[in-house]
Amino acid sequence: MDGKKIFALLLMCAACIGPAHSQSHDVSHPTPLAPGTNKGNVDNTSGPNYYYFYAGPGRTDLRMAFHEMGLFGNPFRQTLTFSLTNDKGKVFFSQPVISQGALASILNHGTFDTRQKVLLTVTAQQGAIRLGGNYEFEITGAVFFDGKAGSSSNVKPEDTSLTTTAKNGPVSLTSGTTTLTSGTTSLTSGTASLTSGTVSLTSGKPVQLVYPGQALTVKESPHELRILLAADVLFDFNKADLRPDAVSTLRQAAAKLKAAKPRGVILVEGYTDAKGTAALNLRLSQQRADAVDTWLIQNAGLSVSALTPKGYGAARPAAPNEKPDGQDNPAGRQLNRRVEIVVAK
Repeated sequence: MDGKKIFALLLMCAACIGPAHSQSHDVSHPTPLAPGTNKGNVDNTSGPNYYYFYAGPGRTDLRMAFHEMGLFGNPFRQTLTFSLTNDKGKVFFSQPVISQGALASILNHGTFDTRQKVLLTVTAQQGAIRLGGNYEFEITGAVFFDGKAGSSSNVKPEDTSLTTTAKNGPVSLTSGTTTLTSGTTSLTSGTASLTSGTVSLTSGKPVQLVYPGQALTVKESPHELRILLAADVLFDFNKADLRPDAVSTLRQAAAKLKAAKPRGVILVEGYTDAKGTAALNLRLSQQRADAVDTWLIQNAGLSVSALTPKGYGAARPAAPNEKPDGQDNPAGRQLNRRVEIVVAK
């Protein structure tokens, strides 16, 4: 057998290294979650992974971690999205976790008013080549499971760089082994709290920012609906071109916008942090507002006359750019880099 045939067979075998039996790609038959740490592999060729559990009434904590497995053996910035929905497709929560050559972890929490079945979807970044990696997550609080403890805690990490293929054929086969963790890594060591007060994941309740950089947040008052989009999720640093992985967040914003049934003008407001000159910040915020405005017109069926984009630069900060002692406040700056979609009631 010649070298080309051996190479092809290796690629076929690598592609057959699928997720463990504890992972489901069928949304109508999701995997029952189990208590403890759940692990899995995901890529953009086999589709999202689906799980289910029961939550509420009360607080639910979700800890998520993602390690991208590289591209051709090299680190490559990738996004993995964790989404919570009900059986009717109502989105409670969607959180991107961004990894580039290292384990990235995020903690979040919210409250459910009533007990209900919740679908958790894990989706890899889309692209022309195979992307993905390993993930871990744990759900605690007012939650109930059908799965047995440990049933999905021993999923073997899959090195997706071994099976990276283009849609039109094989691209590369690399050697070596990449693992999710070296030694012992815990997502639940100690107590971590990112918010105070109550955060609601259900409809009809105010939803507050849970941590800097949350992809999408909805604030509702008797007078208006305000959809906040984190600029760091939509755009690269100092850029105004929408990133490909921003589409899922924009689609969620469009769905919430349509559900509000707006009758008046919809404001698309761009904001930056206070770094840079006022002129540069004003121009960047306007360009980013224009980019979101254009996307909504082209993809959400909204008319040009229904939308008004406007950039405000560093005005109206959502959080202080500096700490009380005058030191830089990176978390505050991250909250200030945003685009807000405002619908008056």
